[in-house]
Amino acid sequence: MDLVIKIPLTNEHNISYFGNIGIGTPRIVQRVSFNTAAHEIWIANNIQGMNNPYVAFESSTCDYGPDSEANLQVRPFYDLNMTAIRRTDKFWAGNRTMRSVFCAVYDVNPVYYSELTTWTGIVGLSFSPPAPHYAPRFGKLRFPLFSTMMNANMLFGNIFSVWMRNYNDVGPDGGAIVFGAANSDHFDEEQGHEHYDLVDGCSEWMIQTSFVAVGQNREIQGGKALIHTASPYIFGPSRIIRAINTQILGGRRRRRRHQQIIMGEEVEDEDSHVFTHDEMLTAHNMPNVSFVFSGSDRVYTLRPNEYIIQVGGQYVSAFRPMHFSSPTAEHYTLGMPFLRRYHSLFNFEERKIGFAPSNP
Repeated sequence: MDLVIKIPLTNEHNISYFGNIGIGTPRIVQRVSFNTAAHEIWIANNIQGMNNPYVAFESSTCDYGPDSEANLQVRPFYDLNMTAIRRTDKFWAGNRTMRSVFCAVYDVNPVYYSELTTWTGIVGLSFSPPAPHYAPRFGKLRFPLFSTMMNANMLFGNIFSVWMRNYNDVGPDGGAIVFGAANSDHFDEEQGHEHYDLVDGCSEWMIQTSFVAVGQNREIQGGKALIHTASPYIFGPSRIIRAINTQILGGRRRRRRHQQIIMGEEVEDEDSHVFTHDEMLTAHNMPNVSFVFSGSDRVYTLRPNEYIIQVGGQYVSAFRPMHFSSPTAEHYTLGMPFLRRYHSLFNFEERKIGFAPSNP
């Protein structure tokens, strides 16, 4: 029996990655985002205008009750007010079937969805999964997707790995998530993964950063870093991100200021994350930005072509400010720009995350 489950990912212009899973009887394919900062599976119910939408009440393997309400909590950049009803149903991941996995089924407004929608669901892979759900039909507790895989001994190891291809690289897939093993085709095996312990007492995929350097400047402080597979940017406290973007521009400060909504609050920030035409002409001369994590001297470097992203016809810095309720809550969020550069390995048993240089 194959103890590794591999799911190819599609890359949507370096802004989102999604893969396919199956749910229900008869099986309906769902395009989902695999999210290490979300705690549950969220599946859209009865999307009008889509071919073969999943309809919970038409699935013969769906468990209907008792109803249990769920609230969507995805850090750090979603500010959504969504509720759903927890159900259990049959799932397919790769070539494996799981008889009953619990998920949150939410109803959607059809105006926001069409056949062009990139993805319609979320598979939460947070280190701390939600509590299991009691399924009356089967008379026992049912668990979320990855917990089900681990509890059923479906995997060679209780780990999963993520490889994200750059949109500009040629290849059949945009990446892959592999449950049970590292994706050995897409990282430098000679250098291998360097592994880091999760922050003590933390229930997130969060490690400790020693410092961040822009070029040779190591004055930017470290802090906790959430490894987030569904974030298109790298977030951090506003004052730190402002320092990073200012140093990228050689110390120049922007005069134009604007307001933006971050985590539901209005934050004033210098418009230092949008590059002008003249700045892009010399982008190759901009400094690298490097991260060093506690417990190792290995340096993880992002080059200008890796932290400059094209969005809506503009070139923007991947480094974005984020508002926090208190200084103790401050942390970095390392999203897709970092994970495209480094193949990542998430280890549940040892409470570690590993990184290795990624290969196309």
